[in-house]
Amino acid sequence: MKKWILGAVVLTSISFGLSAQQHKNFRQFNPTERAQKMTDRMAEELKLTDEQRKQVSQLALENANRQEELLKSRKAEFEAQKEYRKAQDQKLGSILTEEQKQIWEQRKEAFRTRDNDHSRGHQTRSGRPRFRRGH
Repeated sequence: MKKWILGAVVLTSISFGLSAQQHKNFRQFNPTERAQKMTDRMAEELKLTDEQRKQVSQLALENANRQEELLKSRKAEFEAQKEYRKAQDQKLGSILTEEQKQIWEQRKEAFRTRDNDHSRGHQTRSGRPRFRRGH
């Protein structure tokens, strides 16, 4: 009985590991490949008819293209925000003295370090672990 349970645990953990690897690679596909993979998976699991497969394929491609557009727009917004922050830092730098700039940079570095610690699954201020999806 113990061997059965141990075997089931091992097989389950292996399957989770493999599915995690497949999920990671799924993001690297272009929209057409992602749509095709999704269609293939659904066709196999749901036993789709040829007509259903065509409709699901079209819908999956539409969704994959939309997701790609959203991702690109988010990246563009992120870059624009980054440039804005850089310009603001330059303006602030022209206002502050050298001593004030050093203090400000130290403070910013402390915030960066704290934020990085939190985003890597360390504990929050309340002492509870912080978990992020996909990490």
